[in-house]
Amino acid sequence: MTAGERWGSGSGARPGSGSTTGSRLSRTLRIWIAGRTGHSDARDGEIAGRGRGAAAPARRAWPLHWERPSRRRQPHEPLTTREIRIAILIAALAFLAVIASRVDAEPLDTVIRARLAPVLPAGLDVARVYLPAGLAALDPDPASVAIELPRGLRAGRSSIKLTVRGRPTAWVPVAIAAVTDVAIAQRALAAGDVIGPDDLAIERRAVADLQPAQPAALIGATVTTQIAAGAAIAARDVALAPPLLRGTQVAIDLRRGAVHIRGTGTLELAARPGEPASARLAATKIVVHGTLVAPATLVVGD
Repeated sequence: MTAGERWGSGSGARPGSGSTTGSRLSRTLRIWIAGRTGHSDARDGEIAGRGRGAAAPARRAWPLHWERPSRRRQPHEPLTTREIRIAILIAALAFLAVIASRVDAEPLDTVIRARLAPVLPAGLDVARVYLPAGLAALDPDPASVAIELPRGLRAGRSSIKLTVRGRPTAWVPVAIAAVTDVAIAQRALAAGDVIGPDDLAIERRAVADLQPAQPAALIGATVTTQIAAGAAIAARDVALAPPLLRGTQVAIDLRRGAVHIRGTGTLELAARPGEPASARLAATKIVVHGTLVAPATLVVGD
């Protein structure tokens, strides 16, 4: 017997039940509850198949407790306070780790100079380290750098065996030169600038690949090639001031230890600042010898 023959083929009303309207309301309520909870019983299948002769689906057991479905965060939802605190903590720990790893880091050029300085002969220093681009950008921990030096370091160019942890060994040339007085630009100097006393400072350095200009001759010189601040001033970078002619009146500064005597005189021969010169004292007519310094002063003695 089919479902239609069992309950009656015309009205769809179950014998002994109330009105047709009440039966339909009951079915509607039962279907709505099944859709909200996600569960159904055998009656749902029976109701869904009634009048069509369809077989009822297998009965599914009702759960013993309510299982709350897992919920995934949507992209537009803001972070909770706890999640923000965790993110800040992770970022702070990462920052501290980076800082700690670079506390002892130094430029590789500085590390090499520090290793060579104690073994160089007196009066010599490292003028330049010719690092390849891949090594020049490194700031390693000095403990990770190994250097093998050649025997008998002296003025000139030598090569050292350099190993930085995690990198292949390389041979690096270094220039070693005598330490001398060098004029260092205190500001950027453009072509055409006239050098004044505040534009340079005298430092003891070893230099390579250039002939340094005589510091005493630079006051009043004209810059011919742009010079960066902190760079040594080379003779090729400037045009010296013209020499003072013979007979030019100059100030004379006689120095004997702590005693300084000042006077005036006239040049015996033409000379530039920074060059040796001779002058005749105006008061005694004695000829003295010294070094002419800018603007027009002859320094005699130490």
